[in-house]
Amino acid sequence: MRCLEAVIVNAIKAVEGERTSSSVYHLLKGKKSAQTIQDAHLYRLTKWFHTAPFLTLSSFETMMNGLIKKAYITGDLQRPFVTQEGVEKMNRLFQQTGSFNELSGWHFSGAASVFFSRMQLLVQVASHLAYSDSSYYPVTRDDRILEWVKRYLTYMPCSKKELSPRLYGELDCLFQQLQERPECIVIRFSGHKQTGKTIAQAAERLEMEETEYWFRFLHALHSMIKHITESGPRTPLLQAVLMDIHDPLTLTISARQTADYLKKTMTIDQIAASRRLKKATIEDHIVELALNDPSFSIRPFIEEEKEAAVIEAARRVSNRQLKPLKEKLPDHSYFQIRLVLAKESGKSV
Repeated sequence: MRCLEAVIVNAIKAVEGERTSSSVYHLLKGKKSAQTIQDAHLYRLTKWFHTAPFLTLSSFETMMNGLIKKAYITGDLQRPFVTQEGVEKMNRLFQQTGSFNELSGWHFSGAASVFFSRMQLLVQVASHLAYSDSSYYPVTRDDRILEWVKRYLTYMPCSKKELSPRLYGELDCLFQQLQERPECIVIRFSGHKQTGKTIAQAAERLEMEETEYWFRFLHALHSMIKHITESGPRTPLLQAVLMDIHDPLTLTISARQTADYLKKTMTIDQIAASRRLKKATIEDHIVELALNDPSFSIRPFIEEEKEAAVIEAARRVSNRQLKPLKEKLPDHSYFQIRLVLAKESGKSV
């Protein structure tokens, strides 16, 4: 089993019986829809959000059909279920790779690619400055990255002569804290008389299956971002690289519009009629609001006693799937259960 297949099995297991396989595809791709954002939180899959942006629908479906053929998944693309053999195979794979516990697509996917591109170019520049060599081609042709590094070199808190040793010191400090091998990052760097490897080349050099390398690289990168944001003054050069690119996911435009209607004290039915949308769509927006806005009150939609009952039932159920919770809470609607779970999930984000 490839690492990406194990990730897919993990996500299918979390949502099985309640979502189609396409919901997992959209989650891995990082689709910014109300449903996908809610799924990521309600099924505790925020780790994997937007961690496979390279996936195409056809390649995903081919992978799913392969997992079905190998009997790791049963059913079809509309109602997939993970078999015991699939669970065991997934667990063995994650025993080898680790659980990627510092991976956080939800928090860092918006910043990670830009951060790495800046860091790649900055390392290349620092290396050539150290050798007083200006005859090289930049590792990127992205004008935004090139312009950013030019500005950075103008305003950075050290001289150009100091850049290389200070940047090395900060990176070395971070690498010592990584759960992954530093080579997962370093092998991608270019420098004086050294060309960084592509993803495929890095995987081959490190003797890893390609998607395993990808997730290890992403895990290391997210871990670096996490430590930089928490390190205070210890990594000033890298904090400056990250400073303006943290991109927390925000509400969808449609959810914002529903929020405006709610401020007018309109009911769900009134909003649905006014906006010519289904009642379920407005409920999705309200769940999204509960997920993203700490100040949003769910009290108009569920009483305190019922909210407490959902929280208690969720503690007793090993996963966040809605069907088992609904069976324990027959007097609650699915909307009310989702709403409470969203509010609780939002507190931990």
